[in-house]
Amino acid sequence: MEVAMDVAGETTGEGRMSRTWSRAALAAAVILLVAGIALLAVRMLDDEPTAASPQDSAASDAPSAGSGSPTPDPYPDADSAGVPPGTELAPYAGPCTITETVMISAVDATGVCPAIVVQAAGVRIESSRVPRVESTATQDDPTYSVEVVDSEVVAGKWIGGAVWGSNLTVLRTDVTGGQHSVHCGTRCVVEDSWLHDQFNPPGEAAHNNAFISNGGTDMVLRHNTLHCTAELNPTGGGCTADLSLFGDFEPISDVLVEGNLLKANDSSVSYCAYGGHAPGKPYPDATDVVFAGNVFERGANGMCGVYGPITSFDPAASGNEWRDNTWDDGTELVPE
Repeated sequence: MEVAMDVAGETTGEGRMSRTWSRAALAAAVILLVAGIALLAVRMLDDEPTAASPQDSAASDAPSAGSGSPTPDPYPDADSAGVPPGTELAPYAGPCTITETVMISAVDATGVCPAIVVQAAGVRIESSRVPRVESTATQDDPTYSVEVVDSEVVAGKWIGGAVWGSNLTVLRTDVTGGQHSVHCGTRCVVEDSWLHDQFNPPGEAAHNNAFISNGGTDMVLRHNTLHCTAELNPTGGGCTADLSLFGDFEPISDVLVEGNLLKANDSSVSYCAYGGHAPGKPYPDATDVVFAGNVFERGANGMCGVYGPITSFDPAASGNEWRDNTWDDGTELVPE
């Protein structure tokens, strides 16, 4: 019993001395172990590159666990497209047909001109409210061009494009009225803009589009809200699509449709987009047409248009590409 007490409770002098040496040895071992770990850590830090190596770039760019995907910029609407808030507009006092390179800024030309007709190169309209805008480059001179930036185009009751022609640039602009919001011949850029509320005369069979080309090349539509809003009327008038590419007058080629929201209309839109392949047209084959990262709103019937989201897109045609396009609930969308 006494021996057990000495071993278990270390009550004897010899036991206490043994315990003291054991503690000292243990402390020394711990110190050596910590020092070794610290030295190893220092060496590892010395070997770490100052910038991520190529093989590490994917890991360094990836969001941390639980951070979720980056939130995309909201699609254009009344808050982000049009004349910037606080801009004071003066009455427009210039010509309705522009024949020299000018900048039109902070004016209201509605009620002054039926249209702004551009017959010059490098015309810029910014922070203004204007009627329909026409660039007659295709008909008259291929150098004519116009930019419409941070503005409102109010085309009203016009059968034709609210913004029409070739060499067009439309940025952060709110476009309403007209049979089509933007009618592009060739070389058109439409970005960060809101195309909606087209004009459809009652009792007629006019067909509407937010964006349409009847043939041309070099077009970019990026991060827009495309919404053909007209409802089907008793005489067959209404929307064709939010986006229509038709080879009527020349081939469709070199078109980038990227990051847009195509709004639903299950009343008069057959499909929300026509992708350019149309065997019944004079120029049936569309090439180098890319749809990337677009969102198609399902709408009340779950299909965007009456029959579906997109038709007439040929993924096998030269240069055509379909990637990362989804429904508005995030599910993958595959063209018919």
